[in-house]
Amino acid sequence: MPEIALAGNPNTGKTTIFNALTGATARVGNYPGITVERRSGSRQVGDAVWTVHDLPGCYSLLALSPEEEIAHRALVGALGSPRPDAVIVVLDAGSLARNLLLLMQICELGIPTVAALNLMDEANARGLSIDCEGLGAALGVRLVPMVARRGEGIDALERAVTAALQVPPQTRPRWQAPSPELATALATLRARGEAHGLPPMASDFEACWWLYSDADALEATHPDAGAALEAASGLSASARAALRSKETEDRFAHIDRLLAQHVGRLPQRQRSMTERIDSVLLNPVGGPLLFLLVMGALFQAVFAGVSPAVDAIDGAMAAVSSQVGEWLPASALRDVIVDGVLAGVAGTAVFVPQIAVLFFGIALLEDSGYLARAALMTDRLLGRAGLPGTAFVPLLSSFACNIPGIMAARAMPSPSDRLVTILIAPLMSCSARLPVYTLVTATVFADAAPVFGVLSLGGLLVLAMYGLGLGLALLAGALLRRTVARGPRSGLLLELPPYRLPAAHSVALVVWRRVRQFCLETGPLIVALTVVLWALMTWPRVELPAATQAALQADVAAALDAPGRQLAQARLDDAAGAHALSQSAAGMIGHALEPLIAPLGFDWRIGIGLVGSFAAREVLVPVLGRVYGRGGGDDLDQDVYQRQVGGSLVRVSQLTPLVGVSLMIFFAVAMQCMSTVAIMARETRSWRWPLAALLGLNGLAWVLAFAARQIGLAAGWS
Repeated sequence: MPEIALAGNPNTGKTTIFNALTGATARVGNYPGITVERRSGSRQVGDAVWTVHDLPGCYSLLALSPEEEIAHRALVGALGSPRPDAVIVVLDAGSLARNLLLLMQICELGIPTVAALNLMDEANARGLSIDCEGLGAALGVRLVPMVARRGEGIDALERAVTAALQVPPQTRPRWQAPSPELATALATLRARGEAHGLPPMASDFEACWWLYSDADALEATHPDAGAALEAASGLSASARAALRSKETEDRFAHIDRLLAQHVGRLPQRQRSMTERIDSVLLNPVGGPLLFLLVMGALFQAVFAGVSPAVDAIDGAMAAVSSQVGEWLPASALRDVIVDGVLAGVAGTAVFVPQIAVLFFGIALLEDSGYLARAALMTDRLLGRAGLPGTAFVPLLSSFACNIPGIMAARAMPSPSDRLVTILIAPLMSCSARLPVYTLVTATVFADAAPVFGVLSLGGLLVLAMYGLGLGLALLAGALLRRTVARGPRSGLLLELPPYRLPAAHSVALVVWRRVRQFCLETGPLIVALTVVLWALMTWPRVELPAATQAALQADVAAALDAPGRQLAQARLDDAAGAHALSQSAAGMIGHALEPLIAPLGFDWRIGIGLVGSFAAREVLVPVLGRVYGRGGGDDLDQDVYQRQVGGSLVRVSQLTPLVGVSLMIFFAVAMQCMSTVAIMARETRSWRWPLAALLGLNGLAWVLAFAARQIGLAAGWS
């Protein structure tokens, strides 16, 4: 089974080609021992099955960033997997001067290599004419012209890789030192490296990689790399940097000569569409306003546009639960299936539309090239917190999930920038908070009049929660940069890709994978915890006191009409459920927490939800659905009482708009996620920072929720 690596610079269409090659077979994991995402997939080619690995985007194989080190280690077989049998290097046909450096380095590893010359349509639109055969011959590789987002060139790429796998090893180019000074340094390093703790170097290219790589970038996986390199090579860091600079200049001079021979250009061209659009979207005044409008439209679509789908799923799950309840005889097994398993499935399914729309919007923005502009615009904003625009990517990823966002911070070169980004990432409202926001807005703000006649109040409140988290993150970042994480602010080096029409297939795959990930990874956790919580809320079983039960049964018997009997029976059932829940194991936990959370307007029922949600924030939704569905208390009346429908939370008097806002604020700020705490400890290599973040953020959440409640009460919003 051939192992095929996919490499390339960022923004060359590498992901599009990966999706085209692997389709729905792609899977996501981490490199062994490294918290960096690794994507792999398979492709049937004749009788063979290729395994395709998507390497991190990088500009060269020198370890000037974690991505470059990972790409190099993957290509030489140093990441727990064998050396790839072939490499596909994806090139942007319109930016060959930048892309060819990586291609040349990979060719010199001696691995069969094919170059996918992508984005040919954009290159042609810019007036470029590329002699693919001549340039490929000069480089010693096959160049395959492609427009991957339209599927053009995929079959030709497959044939070229198949042919490259048949090339005998002895005919492949090998790297040679371009100067006597470098050759001497490499020979010295290879001879003395192992004596100073460096791994064996099988070739001059391996030695050159060690000699040229940035020592700070190597420290994460190779402690004391700088001192070992200096001792083994006899060259200081500045001397090594001078050699690297000289060779890089020579390589780019060679690339310029090749392009002059094989790439033709029109003498003049009109202003491109990208330049015209950027004159508007990157305007210092209009750009940020348009960015806010785009994000506001996305959130409105997530919370207002999917309501019909959510209602349909909710109704379907209610019908299924009701039917199953009728089929099964009354027993503990029926309660487990209906009130545990099916309730957990409902608590997962109703949020699939929101998650699908959210990631659909993000995929459109990313594939179109707009998110890179957003990073450029937010560089000014993040600069006020002492962070570079490169922090935008980890923080943006944290809106999906704090864990990959924290992992993405590894790509930031500055240790102080990386630490601050990790510590403030949990303030980004991740998708796990989305169900909590939706629960509150759908429960207590569903009937609110639209703002300005068109804007959903629920959508605006959710947007406010996202803004609250971002604002607090900036304030916290500024404070941390001036105290525990002092250091100069790093600059932003960012390539702006041209605007492109997103490929429907690629966007659909992104949405499918994110929804599948939510259903397969979060769904079972929600179902399992819902069942556990059902058990905690059910045992020990305690009946209503005889006198109370007799009085409520008398009310049922005394009712004069069917609606009156129905309401009286509902009060009896609710009182029995409330008493049983209060005396259950879950009720005991909730009562123990109540003195701490009562100032926020939370009762012991919400306390049960807070405990369950620490395993996963979104677990709060089925938890509160079960808690309030089992008993709303003694102050229910016909105006506010509604029977539970499916997995939805019943509207009860305890969950008022003020309590709902307080709950949203608490969840927007608190770090209610054990997995986030664990990954912070792993990335910072210490429990000090995650525990400090846990205590600090949860304490801040309590203070802000308390302040919001007091302001609301003072304003008469009871």
